[in-house]
Amino acid sequence: MISSDIQKTIGSIYCVGRNYSDHAKELNNPVPKEPIIFTKSPACIVPFAGKIFLPDHLGRCDYETEIAVQLGSDLYQAEQNQVLEALRYVGIALDLTLRDKQNELKAKKYPWDLAKSFVNACPLSKFRQLASSQEIEELEIKLEVNGEVRQQGSTKQMLFSIPDLITFISQHIPLRSGDVILTGTPANVGPLKNNDYLVAFLNQEAIAEAEIVRI
Repeated sequence: MISSDIQKTIGSIYCVGRNYSDHAKELNNPVPKEPIIFTKSPACIVPFAGKIFLPDHLGRCDYETEIAVQLGSDLYQAEQNQVLEALRYVGIALDLTLRDKQNELKAKKYPWDLAKSFVNACPLSKFRQLASSQEIEELEIKLEVNGEVRQQGSTKQMLFSIPDLITFISQHIPLRSGDVILTGTPANVGPLKNNDYLVAFLNQEAIAEAEIVRI
């Protein structure tokens, strides 16, 4: 599990697909009119630090850099003011995706689970406490791979804001304290190679870095 002074036990992981229009377009997907929600298994969490080991025999594995938030209280059919009160912690996650497997599953109209919940499929940084509810609307992320900027995005570019996403999820699914929400990835996702070195930034601060090892 991820170690941090404020880290609580992680419950479920909810993910949001196509929350940046440029990312939807780069994968030839329609821009959604409401949030697309899927899950990753908590068993896939690995620290976004040191070395991240990924099975090479599973084929192409793409990075998708995302703002991750963790809830500090339960929510069900919540109003937005309740969501803002429940938002406690923020960090960065990689929603690693087996792209060939995902495309195969999508073609068959099957769920994406096998492409999203393989071993170490959710590298997660340490969380830090949000300074205020306003901060959630002013977050920026960036991923560098081998010193080259690959992804950049901000909450202002999201199709659905983080409070709106969580409000939407809570209308359908009971959320629990400790649950983590991955809020979507900006454009320019791409494959990871052996020995790639990743550094992730939140609001210009490098908060996670790791080397990829394909085994």
